[in-house]
Amino acid sequence: MGRAYKNFWSLNTDEAVVTGILRDSTPKNVEVLMPINAQMKDTDLILMNVDNKKSLKIQVKGSRAYEPRKSEIVKYGDGSAGWFCFKKDVVHKNTADYFIFLIYVIEESKKTGRRIITPHTLTIPTKELIQLCEKHKKIGKGDRYNFFFWINPVKNKSFEFRDETFDTTKYLDKSGFDRLNQELK
Repeated sequence: MGRAYKNFWSLNTDEAVVTGILRDSTPKNVEVLMPINAQMKDTDLILMNVDNKKSLKIQVKGSRAYEPRKSEIVKYGDGSAGWFCFKKDVVHKNTADYFIFLIYVIEESKKTGRRIITPHTLTIPTKELIQLCEKHKKIGKGDRYNFFFWINPVKNKSFEFRDETFDTTKYLDKSGFDRLNQELK
């Protein structure tokens, strides 16, 4: 039996978007690599510092853009949410160093009234995600976790509100990437 390879052309759209964001959010000596070995099940991307050879494995999870309800805007403020649902083992048995959650937020310009969809990320170390799940999440039907992350781009804040609300701002966009970059130094 031969080796199994991922088809380059089947690159997940969310992985491609995160790759572009990472290129803009990491130093020039850090490369974003895509494994072609199908045996690396939990690894969507690899970040490697080409100077010191340190690397991090990344698991990417993407959400659709969800139109916020008026009641949600009243309750949570500007922004919108992303929804993620996956089996408990995806978190607890994962070999990646970080999860990057990609959330498309519907924003409205106060000046023009135009609406745009902006990608935002939550970059969470896998070990911390496990701790957050154990502390705040309920395991639902089918042995699954459901995450609802609200991103408020005006206040640059985020939180999870599905089960027990907890703050995720320290993982949001630049804050999450700063930590990741520090680990690659």
